[in-house]
Amino acid sequence: MTAQLDESVPARLAKTLAASGCRVLRFPNAWKGLKNGALLDLLKRQGISCLITCDKNMRYQQSISASGIALIVLPRQRFAELAPLAASIGQAVLAAKSGQTILVSLDGQNASD
Repeated sequence: MTAQLDESVPARLAKTLAASGCRVLRFPNAWKGLKNGALLDLLKRQGISCLITCDKNMRYQQSISASGIALIVLPRQRFAELAPLAASIGQAVLAAKSGQTILVSLDGQNASD
């Protein structure tokens, strides 16, 4: 599964997750400012099956199950707080299914919506 970091997620996380065996792409500058619905459509067209975001409201504002994109929601935006959660985030990426939302908590637990 290929995962895409959202605009709000530190780009350094891509390299950290790659060490866990996950294929994670940094957010392209050309996509900055895209609305969430347009971003999900673009990801689907690009063949990217998972979005890693810090936007806790996206799951309520978009129909994730209908989008065909898995959504992984992180608890914080700062890399220093996310780095210790890399194993949990990596597990979420590897386990995510199309249209599923997975919430990663600060204690490293993953919960599906």
